[in-house]
Amino acid sequence: MAMSDDQRFAMYTAEEIGNAIKKRRRQLKITQKEFAQRLDKSERTIQKYESGEITMKIDLIKQVADELDIPWQELLEAKTDTIGIVALEDNTPSYRFHTLSDVIKALFTITEIKDISFQLSCTKPPESPEWTSALMVDGKGSGTYNADFCLFMENWMNKLAALQSGSLSQEQFDTWKRETLDYYSDSFFSDFTSQIAKDRKVKEPKKKSGISSIQIVSTLEEEDNE
Repeated sequence: MAMSDDQRFAMYTAEEIGNAIKKRRRQLKITQKEFAQRLDKSERTIQKYESGEITMKIDLIKQVADELDIPWQELLEAKTDTIGIVALEDNTPSYRFHTLSDVIKALFTITEIKDISFQLSCTKPPESPEWTSALMVDGKGSGTYNADFCLFMENWMNKLAALQSGSLSQEQFDTWKRETLDYYSDSFFSDFTSQIAKDRKVKEPKKKSGISSIQIVSTLEEEDNE
């Protein structure tokens, strides 16, 4: 059953709403004073909206979103920065990382995903002879896609090993990569924007996936078959 506007709106805290408003206002290069004039509010009221001091009603957030020229649902989902992501005409994201800060911000965003439960790990001397850090996913964890993620990682590692050993060509690896992305493109997250994207995709003509299932491919078996 589809959620009502009130149910969707209730998913966000006053702070998240305020941050989304501030982010969009700054994108449009509108000052708080100018925005206050547009809404016929005081500048202090706008400051309270953006700081989360005022809990806004859904009718008000719709009015604010209209003034910011964006649907209210998209306004709220814009609360998370998409650093390093540039949308292309074919709607395929291109990821650009120019600094370590871009990578760290991307990691912050990734670990906010609710449908995959991530764990952080770090070892260093003298407790350990190695100095390593990792972002881990427990395949038996509570996240909706934890098992799928671990299955993908195992496949990826095996494919990379096969590529490096020469038993898999670069063309075959690129084909596997495209088919894998296509296969998982229907695994939508449970957040509101993802569900909106899912609804849109359902209405579009169905594209035939290059593969019907993902299975673990053993590097050793591939080498034995050569």
